[in-house]
Amino acid sequence: MVRIREILDPELKQKIVAALAERRGCSVAAIPEWYELDDADYVDLLNQINEPSEAEQELKDPRM
Repeated sequence: MVRIREILDPELKQKIVAALAERRGCSVAAIPEWYELDDADYVDLLNQINEPSEAEQELKDPRM
């Protein structure tokens, strides 16, 4: 289990909270610091954060 308040990197914490809020369909302010993520949910959120956007994918298209 990972609690949001246990994430030490402020930038990563902000990204995790934003992705979680987007997934839950609520505002960032509605996600409390004590919120717990199991390991699988945490990894899914990290993967979601690291996925390049469509614009980034087009820029990295090897056919161009």
